[in-house]
Amino acid sequence: MKYLVVSDTHGSVKAWEDITKLFKLEEFDGIFHLGDVFYHGPRNPFPEKYSPKELAEELKKYNINYVRGNCDADVDLKILEIPEVPKVSMEYFGDFAVLMTHGEIFEENDLTEFLSDKSVHFLFHGHTHVAKIEEIGNKAVINPGSPSLPKGDTPRSVLVIEVENEEFTAKFYDLDSGQVYMKAKWILKDSKLSKVE
Repeated sequence: MKYLVVSDTHGSVKAWEDITKLFKLEEFDGIFHLGDVFYHGPRNPFPEKYSPKELAEELKKYNINYVRGNCDADVDLKILEIPEVPKVSMEYFGDFAVLMTHGEIFEENDLTEFLSDKSVHFLFHGHTHVAKIEEIGNKAVINPGSPSLPKGDTPRSVLVIEVENEEFTAKFYDLDSGQVYMKAKWILKDSKLSKVE
């Protein structure tokens, strides 16, 4: 099974165009957006090809699961024509439990509450625009970065998850080069997450 995870598009049509040039979205078993879909926020510059209306038309072509970000207002999300956008969502990629949220509702250095559920293997979040993998105990925290307004030294990026034969592989793609620039792999061992690569 193969999944695409995106966050922090902030209204950039170019970001979505670059994603659809790199991947055939129909080949994914699921597409997930971790919030901050349209509005760029008062602290961010306008992303390239900023057009929330045009981006909404493109996104509506696909069955995308969303979580609400701090820049996502009700009026903005209505144009997606979906009934409700939660702040937190639990998803299952095979036997792997993934808690998804945008990330503004916790401090990055205090994820204890979110990771206290023993059934959770991964926490996916956006918000910081910095792609990363962090292991906390026997759980992994993953941020796909931003395809429109990356911060730090990370490129414009998205995350592809592949689940096969009890293995969970995370691949971060640089949208400008089209190449994988960061990768990790885990297995479940006695119901606990174990990194193997």
